[in-house]
Amino acid sequence: MLWCTFTRSFTEKKRLLSTGKAVSLYDVCQEDQNMKYISKNSLSDFEFHDAELSFESFIDNFLTVKALHLNIHKDADQNPFETDMAIASAHLSFEECVIRSYQDIQAYRVDENGHQYACDEPKPVYSGDEGQKRFMDKLKEGITIFDFGKIDESTFYLDVSSAPVFTIRFSFKNVSIEWNDFEGPAWYTL
Repeated sequence: MLWCTFTRSFTEKKRLLSTGKAVSLYDVCQEDQNMKYISKNSLSDFEFHDAELSFESFIDNFLTVKALHLNIHKDADQNPFETDMAIASAHLSFEECVIRSYQDIQAYRVDENGHQYACDEPKPVYSGDEGQKRFMDKLKEGITIFDFGKIDESTFYLDVSSAPVFTIRFSFKNVSIEWNDFEGPAWYTL
């Protein structure tokens, strides 16, 4: 899918795509200035540790998530401050997003009282539709990021610290991060 990408805001892209009607490339790609800040394909400008992600939409391999507690480095072009800053709320959009694998890092069991505890059982790797389903289900519940990085030119990993702890491997063509406000210095600078 060709996406002229990232000139329209997250909200407007989501609205256009969710109508279920045919939308011209022109309509989707028109300039829209709803978000004050937009970062394109610059993941290294951000600190994802302890960011909370929640599901917004997944349409034709175009994944959008909401992020809380995302931080931007002081040397990023979109950061006008002299320190790393916390972003109040952001939207991340991944174009041509494919979940390569999903794996629980720690296996868990639930006891007779409904309490979850870690155990030493094999942890299967899920790929294809099953891996994608498991990740989307977790995103719908909301997840907390431990680490986010690049494996190679086309594959990234996302380690999640909210229980149950898991990791995914995924790829995408482009990513945009859009936001309006900063909420103060990043937690790790205080």
